[in-house]
Amino acid sequence: MIEPQIRTLCDFHAQKWHTPITLVKQDLDVHAWHEVGIAVHINADKNSTFCKDLVGDAIVMEDVLLGKVSPTWLVLYGAPRLDVTSNILDAHLPRMCRAFRSAQRMALIDTTQIVAVERKQELARTLRDDRYELERLCMQVMTLSRKIEGDREILNMFSRAPDFIKAKATRTFVEMMKLVPSCYSHINVVDKSVLAETYPITLEHDGGSYNFEPYVVEVDLDKGKVLISGGTEMNGYIHPHVTDDPNNVCWGNISHLVSRLAGELDLHGLLQLVHQFLHSYNSSDPFQKIEKWDPDWVDESDDDEPYCSWCDDYGHDVSDCESCWWCEHCQQYDDHDADECPNHPKDEDEEEEDADAELAEDTATAG
Repeated sequence: MIEPQIRTLCDFHAQKWHTPITLVKQDLDVHAWHEVGIAVHINADKNSTFCKDLVGDAIVMEDVLLGKVSPTWLVLYGAPRLDVTSNILDAHLPRMCRAFRSAQRMALIDTTQIVAVERKQELARTLRDDRYELERLCMQVMTLSRKIEGDREILNMFSRAPDFIKAKATRTFVEMMKLVPSCYSHINVVDKSVLAETYPITLEHDGGSYNFEPYVVEVDLDKGKVLISGGTEMNGYIHPHVTDDPNNVCWGNISHLVSRLAGELDLHGLLQLVHQFLHSYNSSDPFQKIEKWDPDWVDESDDDEPYCSWCDDYGHDVSDCESCWWCEHCQQYDDHDADECPNHPKDEDEEEEDADAELAEDTATAG
């Protein structure tokens, strides 16, 4: 039996060339080979289907056909002498191992080059998206920080004595009513809301004048929210920055200020700010272009294909986007809805617990 010696020799070349070499002893084991590396088949039947179908060079010694050799197979017919078998393996295995390693190396090089191109494009997109996400999160952190600070100030104010609250409400009413009739035709207090109605509004843009019916500004004192209705409806919008949903207002960079003034019940400052907002138009970021209110205006660049400002893509409107939702707390489209918003107002029990904790902390600090 020369099998142990042949196995030792195969293991030697496998170790030297760092290439897997499998020893196959019978035809039944041929199809069990995992086809990785090189296979040495001894005691092969040259009349078998495998040997006949194998494409390779003949191994001949002294005019005797001893086997075949292919890039991955070295087949020896019958059982040659150990010295003959050793010579054949020493002559062919190094070349076969080098060829195998070379093929594997080139495959890795080609794959790496292809992957590098694909990964470069993917990483460029990922970095861009991550930068946008980081900016969004930083803005969210800044907004939340401002809200926390504002809520703390409001809590301290509402924790004052009833006489202080009454005096503040009186001063607020006197200041608020100074806006009638200069800014608003009338201001009424209804239930827990303050309703202020504007005069008809005319916006000037790019040499054109656009007229809008009066708006009704509602300040919900209980929720600290501002709702806008009225105006002149066009395609679901009553103003370039306001939809026909009173909750859906694009405040832009004054969103945090609107929330703070509403929370502090600074009605005079809040209604002044909203009045200025309704008399302004930001052409770079409207819900709808102001030209849409001109029945004779034709947008030459408009191919009637909707555009989503969140995805920066055509085919759907931001209100129909599946990647963002309108958040009434943030007053903008974001990657969360109102229920999952970090600025979601707490229920009464949580607010009472937080208020008690704040008061206890202030009392301990003062003591």
